[in-house]
Amino acid sequence: MKDHLEYIITGGKDGKSRLNILSEALYPYTRSLLQAQGISKGQSFLDLGCGGGNIALLAAELVGNKGAVTAVDFDDTIVALAQQDADASGTKNISFEVLSAYDISYSNRFDTAYARFLLSHLKDPLLALQKMVQSTKPGGNVIVEDVHFSGHFCYPENMAFNKYVRYYTIAAALNGHNAEIGPSLSSLFHQAGLEQIGFDVVLPCFNNGSGKWMAYVTLDRIKETLVREAITNEHSVDRMLTELEDFTKDEQTIMSLPHIFRVWGRKKVK
Repeated sequence: MKDHLEYIITGGKDGKSRLNILSEALYPYTRSLLQAQGISKGQSFLDLGCGGGNIALLAAELVGNKGAVTAVDFDDTIVALAQQDADASGTKNISFEVLSAYDISYSNRFDTAYARFLLSHLKDPLLALQKMVQSTKPGGNVIVEDVHFSGHFCYPENMAFNKYVRYYTIAAALNGHNAEIGPSLSSLFHQAGLEQIGFDVVLPCFNNGSGKWMAYVTLDRIKETLVREAITNEHSVDRMLTELEDFTKDEQTIMSLPHIFRVWGRKKVK
């Protein structure tokens, strides 16, 4: 499969910097989710589509030295950068692998399989979810966080922000991905044979700080795709970026991330 060839957001070093910003904004949300789902000392944890390794580092802390984290991503550059971060922090209980989500072949190995903002970038999200289930021990956890992209909002109304949300969703669809996948995740969990399925939805909102810059940074990182797919032109994107930058700097304005659907379930015990 070649979904990584149509990944609409710039990867590599630029992608890593964006993911660092996103992870800073979402740290308290994801940490509390993992703790609520019982991630604890001594467990084994799979971070599929690990990106910059931020969640892998968080999971490594939660499972401790007697636990182990396996972090997988198709982008070899971003994996190398994530490994550098792990080395710099002295974290020893993470192993990184460069693989597509479709190509993992673990079997009954992990207490928890986790993915954040991965399935919305895949043409066959159910296959990737089935691979996660296969990787998990009987009775183990599968946890997914992903987006309902049109769930963004800003205040007051801003045309550049609204165009960004619309253009991102169009670019994803043109590449066979589903930026609106969030509400369908529970159904996918049922299709993958999981049980004890639950979910919640969060909508992080900001008037300053790293989270508020996500629209600007993501628009910058999808600029190449927007131009390549003829969704808009370079001049228009640059004008949008200027307008978004001004809007973002104004602490009297508010911007949200997308609705984030957080879904969990357990692998059946045979």
